[in-house]
Amino acid sequence: MKTELNPPASPTAPGARRNRFLLRLSSLFALTILLLSGAGPLYATEQKTPAARPATPVETLEVRVTTAAQQITAVGSLQSNESVILSSEIAGRVTQISFLEGETIPADKLLIQLDDAVLKAQLAQAQANLTLHEADYRRAASLLQDHAISQQERDTAYARWTLDKASVQLAEAQWRKTRILAPFSGTLGLRLVSPGEYVQPGQPLVNLEDTRSLKVEFSIPEKYSALIAKGQTFALQAAAFAGRDFSGEIYAINPLVAAASRSLMVRGRLDNPDGLLRPGQFADLQLTIAKRKDALFIPEQAVVPQPQTNLVFTVVDGKAQMVPVQLGQRRKGWVEVVEGLVAGDVVVTGGHQKIGPGSQVTAIPADPALFAKI
Repeated sequence: MKTELNPPASPTAPGARRNRFLLRLSSLFALTILLLSGAGPLYATEQKTPAARPATPVETLEVRVTTAAQQITAVGSLQSNESVILSSEIAGRVTQISFLEGETIPADKLLIQLDDAVLKAQLAQAQANLTLHEADYRRAASLLQDHAISQQERDTAYARWTLDKASVQLAEAQWRKTRILAPFSGTLGLRLVSPGEYVQPGQPLVNLEDTRSLKVEFSIPEKYSALIAKGQTFALQAAAFAGRDFSGEIYAINPLVAAASRSLMVRGRLDNPDGLLRPGQFADLQLTIAKRKDALFIPEQAVVPQPQTNLVFTVVDGKAQMVPVQLGQRRKGWVEVVEGLVAGDVVVTGGHQKIGPGSQVTAIPADPALFAKI
């Protein structure tokens, strides 16, 4: 028996054509995948490296080395060197006012005259009696030498004469109370009385202030009590003269520490020849208690305050570095750096917002006129 094999399909048969089409499609798909997988690296290698960011210009200043004074700050109130509210010791009617309000006057100037008619008459009467009884005494003394009267009669005449001298002194003292004089030289305030007014003892008439020098009273914490002494100087500023310093000297210290505030009351004195400062003004004081050499100061605007610390930018080899610092006292726009910087360091004073740690910077020296002298 003869077995016949199936003859091969013709290349032109429909199934053969379909197989060839699927083979070509698979090859095309594989090539596409291969090309797509290599496109990323190829594209990356063709890109250019980004240009380096240019250095940021910033204003800089070298740390200043100077002497630092340890100071105590306090607030006080200015007082006149001498101050008094003038009043009368007796009742009477005002007959004369011999001053102008706000006038500067010498000591012992007559300011107010009260009606003195009655007291002047009493003084004249006492003086007349004194003259009469003085003559009686001298006559009695002569008669006693001639043994014409007794010793007792002469003593009686002498006692009467002595009593009259006391009466004259009393009348003169009463009459002087009608004349209100300036107890010291100074400047008068505003008068509180008018001519013809009847005044009572103790009634305020006008105030007199000696302002050629002023006192200032202030308190300091008791922990500084051992560092305070007479003769120490202080600087004073008043709101009416912003930016100007006045100097004074401590002249009195209360030995008693106030129990309520645990503070020590101190008084100082300062000259006021031009009359710029006035009693009653509020004053800020800085009292120097010690000095320290080689202290480091930077402008306040160089400090970048943070919640837990303070930072500054320094410039090292053209790059910004952020450094934490510990600050000390402040002085006219400057602040002392106790820890974190050394002499010679250069700090950024302007342009902080444009840089960060490691930023390339171009240091531009800041204008010295922008900063106060220390």
